[in-house]
Amino acid sequence: MARSEAAPRSPIMNVMWALAFAALFVVLAMEASDRLFEILVAVVLLAGASQIVVPATSGNSLSLGFAVAAAVPLVLHAPGGDVDLVAAATVFVGGGLVAWVVAVLRGQDAVVSLASAMRRAFGAGVYAVIIRYVTPLAEDLIGFDSDAARLIGFAAGSAIWFTLEVFLWAFVTFGRRRISRRYLWLLAVKDWMVALSLLATGALFGFVYGDIDLWAAIVVVGVPYAFAHLAFHRYQDSRTTYWQTIRALSRIPEVAGLSPDGHGDRTSEMAVRVGQRLGLSPDEVEDIRFAAMMHDIGRVTLNEPNVIKMGFTEEDIARWGSEIIGESAYLERIAHLVRQQHHPYRRPGEYKDLELPMASKVIKAASAYDHATTELGFSQLEALEVLHRGAAYDYDPDVVEALREIVDAGM
Repeated sequence: MARSEAAPRSPIMNVMWALAFAALFVVLAMEASDRLFEILVAVVLLAGASQIVVPATSGNSLSLGFAVAAAVPLVLHAPGGDVDLVAAATVFVGGGLVAWVVAVLRGQDAVVSLASAMRRAFGAGVYAVIIRYVTPLAEDLIGFDSDAARLIGFAAGSAIWFTLEVFLWAFVTFGRRRISRRYLWLLAVKDWMVALSLLATGALFGFVYGDIDLWAAIVVVGVPYAFAHLAFHRYQDSRTTYWQTIRALSRIPEVAGLSPDGHGDRTSEMAVRVGQRLGLSPDEVEDIRFAAMMHDIGRVTLNEPNVIKMGFTEEDIARWGSEIIGESAYLERIAHLVRQQHHPYRRPGEYKDLELPMASKVIKAASAYDHATTELGFSQLEALEVLHRGAAYDYDPDVVEALREIVDAGM
């Protein structure tokens, strides 16, 4: 099957972008030279905090740098008390530039890291502008006191910043991975709790800075953030443990020789890609991952001589697997998908089965594709032809088309 080749990256363009980023920092630093020491300290803090990554569902590299960036406009004030936009912009650009250099030295992709740094600097800059102009507006026109006005400015700025971060991350990631934009947007939105924790941490420091001692402010902000950081890590650890447990259970039929070795892993991987390509929600894709991994768990019943003697169908295996999985109340949705994985897309004389979940249709096609390419020894093209021939009744044409695009793109 022919695979599309990605356009080669131009190192000259990458260098030019990096030089432009550095030149912008120099220009801004010259403009704010009267606060150069404060700016350099903030740049070092921002770049250092950016190396402390907080676990996020989307895979987006949210870091403690968000908290530092959130505090910068609230700490750096112009003589009139308003946000010093030039100083804040200098910190954002300088911090992003240093964080990019550190990322490259650590072996990360230079282009991806530079794009991330520029995206963060832009989003933080918009955040600072919103605070600069919304705060006095809330204070003068609406009549809020200064503290309430600052809080409103922060809320408006952080909301717009997070929206921009979600949009730009999804846009850039779509260009690299060719996954449905809808899926990426929904996935990024799931990070709102992590983002809110980081932004609130920075805002809390910015609000108390100057009113209490610096070290006291660090303690006031650092202690609750440390608990939140630990909670996020434990949540991710529990998800990892849960996934590993599911995978271990799914291997039972394969170890017993009742299912091809690696079939569950391959089916799950392909089903997830198809679900992402179709633009299903992250929760639906996660259900697909688990259901596809365990879709053959019912084959463990084939060790019973009575079952072999009485005969069975693929739908029987799916039903038995569903009953096994359904013993856990938490996996009820997964059990439902496994039970329906062998139902046809539509029956003769019907348009289509409206009650059949899209996830079950994805698992059915992904499993058939892996069966054709591994057990039957078909080529990718021949396996796709099998699915296309079955698109009249067995397989959803949209699912088959998405699977074909994935294989054709060499994903």
